[in-house]
Amino acid sequence: MKNFILILVLIAISFTSCDGRKSKSESLKEAVKEFNDTIGPIEVIKYFPETYAETLTDTILSNGFKIKIKAFTDMTSNYLNEFTKDTILNKYYYRNYIADVIVYKNETEVFNKRINNSFFINYDESFTSLLKDKVLNGFWINEKYVQSNNNIIIDFLFCKPETQSCIYFELYIDEKGDFKIIKT
Repeated sequence: MKNFILILVLIAISFTSCDGRKSKSESLKEAVKEFNDTIGPIEVIKYFPETYAETLTDTILSNGFKIKIKAFTDMTSNYLNEFTKDTILNKYYYRNYIADVIVYKNETEVFNKRINNSFFINYDESFTSLLKDKVLNGFWINEKYVQSNNNIIIDFLFCKPETQSCIYFELYIDEKGDFKIIKT
């Protein structure tokens, strides 16, 4: 009988000692969730590059070609990469670049074009899907091809920001200013 009374006392103590309070970790999780719900979304906006940028290239080749390229930031066109981390909405805008290319052959201007995504899409509409999420990342004169007397090649690189997804194009320009574009 003593054992029975002892068991009843222990059961009564266990019922009265449990007051239904939450553990520390449960309370913390609930407080964090409540806080996040009250502050609303935080938006972070960044531009790459932040300000206008410009480079000038002036090259004279031994085959009679002279190439002037002015590359600059297009402040009106960009690619948006949007993602959420915790409660922060990040909007990263990657500005496109434009390259004004002027080519001379024996002091006579033979080519003068503004090079950007639209230039390639106007040349071949099949480039539209390739360039829709890409920005001009770089360009250079193809030095391996310089020994030819009738043509030059300017390589263009378009990349999707924050990825390894890139596309190379070769712009062939002959001594008359006629050109063709080849995706490599």
